[in-house]
Amino acid sequence: MEENQRKIEEAQAKFAEQQLKMVEEQRAIEEERLKMKREQERRTKEEQKLILGKNNARPKISFSLS
Repeated sequence: MEENQRKIEEAQAKFAEQQLKMVEEQRAIEEERLKMKREQERRTKEEQKLILGKNNARPKISFSLS
């Protein structure tokens, strides 16, 4: 009887460890996904600034008629 109880407790502890490991992996994946999303948003913003010529990102074009 005590051996069965010990086996059950060991199985529960092992299960809890596996769950914790899985949660940590999911958190790391989510963190990496958010990091990639922020980087993509930053790149998009920089591209838009270049296209729109904001913040002197692109030299002004001047024309002269002679």
